[in-house]
Amino acid sequence: MTKVFTNRLERFTQQLLKAAGLNDSNAATVTDVFMRATLRDVGHHDIYELPGRIDGLLSGKVKANPEISLIHSFGALENYEGDQGLGELCASFVMKRAEQLAERFGIGLCSIRNTHHILASAPYVEASAEKGYIGYIITRGAPTMGAPGRKEKVIGTSPMGYAVPTDKGYPLMFDACLAYTSNGVLAEKIQAGERVPIGWGLDAEGNPTDDPAAIAKGTRLPMGGHKGFGLTLLGEVLTGILSEGQIVDEPQSGTGVIGVPSHTALCIKADGLFGADTFKRRVSEIIDRMERRASGLQVPGQGSHTRKMKIICEGAIDLKEELVNKLNERARSLQLETLA
Repeated sequence: MTKVFTNRLERFTQQLLKAAGLNDSNAATVTDVFMRATLRDVGHHDIYELPGRIDGLLSGKVKANPEISLIHSFGALENYEGDQGLGELCASFVMKRAEQLAERFGIGLCSIRNTHHILASAPYVEASAEKGYIGYIITRGAPTMGAPGRKEKVIGTSPMGYAVPTDKGYPLMFDACLAYTSNGVLAEKIQAGERVPIGWGLDAEGNPTDDPAAIAKGTRLPMGGHKGFGLTLLGEVLTGILSEGQIVDEPQSGTGVIGVPSHTALCIKADGLFGADTFKRRVSEIIDRMERRASGLQVPGQGSHTRKMKIICEGAIDLKEELVNKLNERARSLQLETLA
């Protein structure tokens, strides 16, 4: 592992994004997303995705400064064309626009089509909760998950996340796809040579397996069986349909590409019905009441906040040497100073 100062990582990320074509404002927005994701210290859906993002930008496959345009609007509902823009940029746009709608209407829903992967959901909803909103975001992609007990890949995993303000110093925050595992976690298990619980997925022949490599060649399954599968279908409606984008295996018009992401953000003005202090206190009371019934209980968002505070206090984070080498390669190719 290589220890990297967080302020250096932030500057480096922004410089790399600007060198890859992002303007100053867009580079700052995307850097904030990467840093928020990375400070959670989970090792995937964060800075580890940056080399691939740079490659996509330099190849022209991903637009650095897309012309995001309104398609339709109705009251607190809006959808947008993403112009093949960088996913983190497009997701940030709809999250902020949903906040603006919520400020006016009390609630706002904003969807965007024809974009790219957005890392984790947590950075967007965390930022929204810090401003006093209940934030929710969900995304779609290619069919990579089966129905309960079926080996055929029939739908995406509807990665989603929410964050709710509290007076605990951290938001109640949840970030997950609706499969038992993400591709990122599966890759980690394969690399570590670890087995996984039966039920996470099936091999290529449709047999239950605890071998993550076999699941990678087969199919992942929805968490909670039919319950997770049902929620995933709702996710496809909220993203693919409301954005007027693609659904399931529908090819993108003009390119024929399957699995083009759409993202939908939902914001609720937490103090819309009563004061913000009362809202935060009541949400915190939910946590307190559960903790009194189960001492030491950890709620979603608490663990990532603890890790984040540790990194901030130390001012540095450990990154895998392989990642640092990849980032340095991109920096040299763009005539930038290396990270470490």
